[in-house]
Amino acid sequence: MRKPQRISRFAPSSRLVGMSALLAITLLSACSDASAGASGPPPPPGITDAPAESISTLPPVPIEQPSPLSNGLEVTAVSTEPLELVANGPGEIAGSGVSVTLDFVNKATTDISLDTLTVTAYYGDRLPAAPGAADTATPVSGSLAPGEHRQGAYVFQIPEDGRDSTIFEVGHTDSQNVIAVSR
Repeated sequence: MRKPQRISRFAPSSRLVGMSALLAITLLSACSDASAGASGPPPPPGITDAPAESISTLPPVPIEQPSPLSNGLEVTAVSTEPLELVANGPGEIAGSGVSVTLDFVNKATTDISLDTLTVTAYYGDRLPAAPGAADTATPVSGSLAPGEHRQGAYVFQIPEDGRDSTIFEVGHTDSQNVIAVSR
């Protein structure tokens, strides 16, 4: 006499496994068919509308000439100096560079945060300069009260033959303009 086979009610039968695989293949092919009919790539992430305010870069001013941002912050490049950068950590590059010391004066009637300043540099035919080693710069931060001033130094990697064509740009999130200083 044959012994009855015991099938666990939790064990999948081959028929159930086959049906599940067929359902998965059908769903995947339906999804790929729907995406194949779509025209073009999906829109890029981020802001897609035109900016609410236009930002303009003012013509470059020489060293030691104050230039105002539209939020009441006045910026003066006090000095620039060439220097040789030393690589002290991962990702840092040794070589030729330029340091700029900027003086910030709050001409507004309210405090201005210095934490949202951007300072960039270009040389030659608007080639962007990479920031120098973090330990060589002393950027400003914090809040600046009306009438107060604070200085900070910013360092950029700029080849020796690009030093004379360097332009520094300073912007602030609360300003509709960017100032430029030519070396």
